[in-house]
Amino acid sequence: MAEREWLQGQICFMERSEITSRLIAELERHWDSVRSDRPMPRREEIDPVDLARWLPYISIMELHYDPFRVRYRVVGTEVARISGEDFSNRWLDETGWSPQSIALNRLLYVKVAESGAPLYGLSTISFGGREDCVFEWVLLPLSNDGRTVTHCLSLDDMTSIAPRSRLLPLDR
Repeated sequence: MAEREWLQGQICFMERSEITSRLIAELERHWDSVRSDRPMPRREEIDPVDLARWLPYISIMELHYDPFRVRYRVVGTEVARISGEDFSNRWLDETGWSPQSIALNRLLYVKVAESGAPLYGLSTISFGGREDCVFEWVLLPLSNDGRTVTHCLSLDDMTSIAPRSRLLPLDR
């Protein structure tokens, strides 16, 4: 297999067939069942109650156009714990992340907005004194009108980096 191309050592795009995460596969099946035969479900069809199993690893983002901006609406508790911050209700460009990290994340959302299709990959994060922890992720598009991507539902499967916090309920 060819060497993977990592963008600035932080992000690597993958094909769906390369993703091994059980959590991603489960959430994707749920997303598929909600969207039915449409390109993507409407944001209002995504009920957090139905996502309870995956909530610790889920984020929901709003996409705004002209100019293109991203606002994090919901950030899962495990995503916040492992990343070291809860960036819920913050604009991507106001997170305080490095300009490089902001640009790379913006690239992900632009790709989903342009394609209207799921996007898969690997990312690195520092956690527990380790600088290059790797996790799989998916960005699933959502739309208010059935055409324009207005939101993204993401799952960052960080279970390989750290066990789920004992403060969270067990899987249902």
